[in-house]
Amino acid sequence: MTNINIVSMSFAKFGKHRLAMFAGSVVVALTDNPAFPNPPVSIVDLKAASDAFAMNVSLTPRGGIILTATQKEARALLVGLLRDEAHYVQIIAKESLPTLLSSGFAAIDRNSAQKPLVAPLIRKVLRERSEQLRLILKAVPNARLYQAQLKVGDGDWQDGGIHSQARRLVLTNLVPGTVYQIRVRALGGSTRYSPWSMVTSCMAV
Repeated sequence: MTNINIVSMSFAKFGKHRLAMFAGSVVVALTDNPAFPNPPVSIVDLKAASDAFAMNVSLTPRGGIILTATQKEARALLVGLLRDEAHYVQIIAKESLPTLLSSGFAAIDRNSAQKPLVAPLIRKVLRERSEQLRLILKAVPNARLYQAQLKVGDGDWQDGGIHSQARRLVLTNLVPGTVYQIRVRALGGSTRYSPWSMVTSCMAV
């Protein structure tokens, strides 16, 4: 069995100073990193968000409701961009721990969850926006992330991304009028991943 290394999303809960340092280290690690040539968030944009948050952190002690609110907005933006980069790193480096760590992100401790995972249950598929489908899953205990796949007709399964939220798993860049078959599995636990869910189908709009 091939071990899948899972990118830790714990940075979302870091304190402000630790998050600022972490984001800066990711920017440095991903800059000109040949293993990750096409990150979904450009290094320029990630650095800008990282610098903006660090500046807000340095200014907040000087007080004020406005500065505090500005820091919260900067934090939310930065965490969102880091999550996008983390999903990209996960897809590329899932079987290579050195490659994953070269991105500046950390891997989840494989010994942190010792129970095997059960297959996810896709509760709903929602068509909220054009070219997108949102899945709502029943959360799997001990799951860290969720991996989606989709295919059309008798074609091969295609990667649908690594997602952190069971209730907001969004598949994007879909072709309107096309019926997609979708399946999901959970990542984590002692077996590294669960069985695939039952396949469900839905037409993109």
